[in-house]
Amino acid sequence: MVAESQSRKIGISQEKERSVRAGWLLGLFSLLPTVLAVIIGHSTTLLAGLFKMVCETLASFLAWLSLRKVARGETGVYQYGYGKLENLSSLAVAGAMVISFTIVLYGAIDRVRHPAPIGQVWLGLLTTSIAFALNVWLWLKNYRLARKDPSPIMESQWRLFRTKSINNLSVISALGLSVLLRSYSWSLYIDPLGSLIVAGFLLSSAYDVASASVHDLLDQTLEEALQFIILQELAAYFDEYERFHGVRSRKSGSDVYVEIFLEFDGQQKMAEVQSVIDKMKASLEQKIQNSHISIVPTTSPVAIFDHQP
Repeated sequence: MVAESQSRKIGISQEKERSVRAGWLLGLFSLLPTVLAVIIGHSTTLLAGLFKMVCETLASFLAWLSLRKVARGETGVYQYGYGKLENLSSLAVAGAMVISFTIVLYGAIDRVRHPAPIGQVWLGLLTTSIAFALNVWLWLKNYRLARKDPSPIMESQWRLFRTKSINNLSVISALGLSVLLRSYSWSLYIDPLGSLIVAGFLLSSAYDVASASVHDLLDQTLEEALQFIILQELAAYFDEYERFHGVRSRKSGSDVYVEIFLEFDGQQKMAEVQSVIDKMKASLEQKIQNSHISIVPTTSPVAIFDHQP
């Protein structure tokens, strides 16, 4: 039964990895035709879509790197530095989104001040329509995987592709209306309006990514040495629990209070779970001076708010 459960977990992890890999490869292969569409279309909406695609492709690539480690069973050695690097990379993506938003906003304002007709947008419509269909497919697939085996990465991935689908629909609508209503003088403002809508998605995504990453980077109150002890303990008991859902810590004078949130196999008896908890608690309190350790069984990620009076 344990072997069957482990095999199922590995299979789901590999399916997640393939799904996220398909997402960033789709973005990568779409870059060249999208660049060509921007050049011949003279469209600020397409330009905004290009910037957004680059940022989202980079974000999907970083998510794939994390899932790749899980699918290949590389979580046995808990790499604290890797998690920090992932957060810093996410901040870099958020920075790229803000820069992209600024460029798109400037282009849209300039196009409003100096209206100009768009060029040939047939390639842009074609590539965006294909991307829309594929993004909807990945949205639904990642949603199914997130419901089958919940994880923060898959939750963010299905929401990412939902946003990409809505963004594609906005681009298609803006370009289509610009072509259909070309005979009207006011149609010159449809394209910059569409780019502003896409820019809004960019800014919203940048805020979500940055706020989550800064939170993860700042919510540690323990020194690096103590964090390393906890991570070593988690690695030593890696086969005794199903998932690690976070650490919450605070200091009061010289006392250190640490809560570790772990998910255990639902088929285990509570006595077996309690035995693992007691061993981890005793080991950590012996290694960390003046510490008070709580191992909390849970089935979902917890909000981490560290306090340091």
